Amino acid sequence: MEKVKKFLSGKGVGYYLTLPAIALCIAALCLYRENGVTSFNPELNTRAIAYIVVCLAFCVVSLIVDFKPIRYVAYLFCLYAFMWFIYSQVTYIANIFVAIDGYTFSGGFIATAVMYVLSFLFTLLAAILNNWKPWGKKAKEEVRA
Repeated sequence: MEKVKKFLSGKGVGYYLTLPAIALCIAALCLYRENGVTSFNPELNTRAIAYIVVCLAFCVVSLIVDFKPIRYVAYLFCLYAFMWFIYSQVTYIANIFVAIDGYTFSGGFIATAVMYVLSFLFTLLAAILNNWKPWGKKAKEEVRA
């Protein structure tokens, strides 16, 4: 138990933010596969799927190898996947903004977009806060006192 406690206390905030980033990437992928095909775009964009899978792979690798640039690369792939998702849905979005036939944003589209945005924000925060260990400061202050 002591080894596990030492291992977990030695990790920065970025390590723990990578875990929800992985969950959000999986949610974005599942939601896109379920809601990505509409009457405006008859097939899924393989690049949006491929880049989110690569982002997932980099996130998992960053959990094993605690190397800050890997988390930035994961963020870039996640952002790129979001951009391909928007690109694949551009006719759907344009039709809603023109409002000729009364379409509105579906719940699936909004949920997918939110998951993509949250996933790339969490991967960015994980990269930025990679070495920040607020619990380590308390332990150092207690030792000094």
